Parts: sequence; C-alpha cells; structure tokens
Amino acid sequence: MDLDRDLYYDRQGRPMAMLDWARKHEDMDYKIVAQHWVRGWKVSTVWLGINHSFTRQGPPVIFETMIFAPKDVTIGREDQEDAWDTAGIMADLDQYQERYATEAGAHAGHDRALAAMVEQLGGEAAMDIISAAQFSDPAVVPDDPGELT
Repeated sequence: MDLDRDLYYDRQGRPMAMLDWARKHEDMDYKIVAQHWVRGWKVSTVWLGINHSFTRQGPPVIFETMIFAPKDVTIGREDQEDAWDTAGIMADLDQYQERYATEAGAHAGHDRALAAMVEQLGGEAAMDIISAAQFSDPAVVPDDPGELT
C-alpha cells in the first residue's frame, strides 16, 4: 500500500506525494480557500491536503472551515452576567469546525458558517464583513483586520 497516495491530495482531490503536498501547503494563496472577519470573529476555510476521512471510505476529506472568537472574548465563563455577549450563544461558534471533500463543498460550508455567525451577531453585522480578498497579500492579514479601520 502506498501511504502517500492514500493520505495527500491536491485541491482537486488528486493524490499527490508528501513533498508536493508540503510545497503546496507553504503557499498561502493555494492553502487559503476563503477568510472573512466580522467584528473580530474569523471564519477561515483552508485546504488541508491530508485526508481526514479516517475510514478511507468515499472521497478524501481535505478542506476545513473553522470559526475563531476575537482575542478579547472569554468563552465559557459561568460567572459572567452577560453570558450571551461573550459565552452564551456565541460559544457554539468558537472553534466551530466542518470538513469537506471538495472545494465547492468548502466554499458552500464557508458561506454557511459566515451566515450563522452574522445571524448570531445580528443581521446588521453583515455590513461589517471583511474579506481577505480586500488585502493585497492574504498571508499577512492580521488576526482581526477590523483593528485597521
């Protein structure tokens, strides 16, 4: 069995050698599928390139979307009176994760995660969406681009 062939895949789901995967993984333009920030919250979808389908049944699972809370938000603090503001509803979104087999699925999942985050923050938060595409070099986008405005 060729373990590299069973483990490493390009963005089109084609098998690749580990060294080819490593080179692609260093390329942020290749690795980042989509990134958005809303009021400090970050939705990030990336190509992992390593098959996360542990059963090896079906297509390789090689993309992932995650949501990250702003640095100043403490999730899960039971002693906070305003639990929703930092922990209540939003706790479900911090470290949210979903994985996909295709790039199209990753884009759709990213859009769902972004919509869920905007819904939790309130519909007006849609006006505060910042995209990595707005920056000339997505590799150097700060954790919270909203801090730049």
